[in-house]
Amino acid sequence: MAYGKINPDESSTEENANDIVQFPIAQLIAAGTEEQELQLPSFIYFPLPEELKSKVASLSWAPESTLCIGRFARDRGGEVPAHLITSAKSWLCHSGIDRREKLLPLAMEATDVKLSPLNCCTEILRHLQQAWDNKMPQAPFAEQQIFVTVPASFDPSARQLILEAVELADYPEVILLEEPLAAFYSWLARSAGNWRQQLKVGDKILVIDIGGGTSDFSLISVANSDGNLELNRTAVGAHLLLGGDNIDLALAYLAKGKFEEQGHTIDDWQMQGIVHSARRAKESLLSAKPPKQADISIMGRGSKLIGGALKVSITGEEATALILDGFLPLGPPDSQSKAEKRLGMQQIGLPYAQDPRLSCQLAKFLSQTGESDSNTLAEFIMPTAVLFNGGTMKAAALRERVIAQLNMWAEALGQENVKELADADCDFAVSRGAVYYGLARQGKGIRINSGTSRSYFIGVEEAAPAVPGVATPLRAVCVVPFGMEEGSEQSLDHQEFALILGETTTFRFFSHATPKLQDGSVPTMGTSLKQWKNELSELHPIETSLDKSEGDGKSVKVRLKSKITELGVLELWCESDDGRKWKLEFDIRK
Repeated sequence: MAYGKINPDESSTEENANDIVQFPIAQLIAAGTEEQELQLPSFIYFPLPEELKSKVASLSWAPESTLCIGRFARDRGGEVPAHLITSAKSWLCHSGIDRREKLLPLAMEATDVKLSPLNCCTEILRHLQQAWDNKMPQAPFAEQQIFVTVPASFDPSARQLILEAVELADYPEVILLEEPLAAFYSWLARSAGNWRQQLKVGDKILVIDIGGGTSDFSLISVANSDGNLELNRTAVGAHLLLGGDNIDLALAYLAKGKFEEQGHTIDDWQMQGIVHSARRAKESLLSAKPPKQADISIMGRGSKLIGGALKVSITGEEATALILDGFLPLGPPDSQSKAEKRLGMQQIGLPYAQDPRLSCQLAKFLSQTGESDSNTLAEFIMPTAVLFNGGTMKAAALRERVIAQLNMWAEALGQENVKELADADCDFAVSRGAVYYGLARQGKGIRINSGTSRSYFIGVEEAAPAVPGVATPLRAVCVVPFGMEEGSEQSLDHQEFALILGETTTFRFFSHATPKLQDGSVPTMGTSLKQWKNELSELHPIETSLDKSEGDGKSVKVRLKSKITELGVLELWCESDDGRKWKLEFDIRK
């Protein structure tokens, strides 16, 4: 969490944008001990009944709190894993469950205090707000401009749930921003205007953001605009539930094998404890100055154990070999992860990636950013530079392996080696970058262009008499012109349409891949095409039923307004003369 301290009287220069301050977040770091730290780990712990009696979760602004969020929640939850919620954001994008159902933690027996994924995100957001207001009464949270970052690959429903959580937490209106994009904005801010000396026209920057539970890949290109360098975001990867948590689990299985070699049988409860202990071992063994080995301890079972503790050690060499060879094996550009196939019956849980090889997942992303759907090397997009982000990528060994893999691909494709953009901030880049983005919107920094790479049309059924063997005529109306900037909106005020209400109906969408149509014209908002079949590509339709009020007929007259959000979602608003609005959402990146 960060904020900007900019004097509104100062001139709008890039250098001013570097005045970004990291906000220390008050949280429990031990039972009953509250301190301020720059990070709030997204863990939620439900104290045991005896802990609640001693007010273990008490905070300065919430003395009767019954939940722990942050560092103490993470540490204590490792000892009592059945009472811990992790990966709240990942649960929020799990389309296979009801994300408003109170089901977390899954292993906790008391069902009356469980939270839904939506509740979890609301509680974390509320904690941030209350920590701010408790420390900054002179600048109320409700009066600030708030940016909330999300994984680049969040689908529209997950983004909508984030906005719902924001509303439940009593936030003011917020702007959503993708985390890899925020990380690149942070690098721009830290470069103090020198980014033009480090990048050139034609460069393709690969942003690799690997956190605890997810991996995000994005591509940003450098173009020439009237003699000036221009930055354009060109590709975003799919949502990938693969990250540092998987590495923790791999180390946990290594430790489990060592416990079993000692003659111990590890049950599910102990295994959860091993996983949390393995996380601490990973952070230690992959740090800048790692120890030779790290211990993993758990509580034993049975009366014969003295002190009840079991312990094994993992050496740095063991951890490095397991992580690099298992998660980042070196391979050719065509060693891509295959399409995932899942069984029809599954346990309730997160839809984790089936292939843990991050290098192969990255190869799949780079092979799918071309215009063709084939996976030939001709469509493999080779980056020229890479920017790392996320706590997992703080490990020098992981960064070095990724660079080695990229350079191997570059050599195979006959291209130059990839350079690492220095001075990355893997811990705080996202929060600082979000603030810099806010300043860029005010003209106090460089803004990355993210205009649409296609124009988009909606199908409109014409009013015509029925003729046997002839389909009802359909024309395509442009609702998003080519290059429309994300975050902007356009209205079609000079045309009215009839919107069907109260029954399930289909909305058809189309796109055009180049700025000009076949006749050389450039489609603008409202351009209408009758002969569209050889001109446009049809996209997946939306099937829905729009609310109908008492007194409405079968349809209502509306005008159209389009908005492209910062996350690449087309919001098509249908507005009637009486002020009512209906919204259709279409993800233009899918």
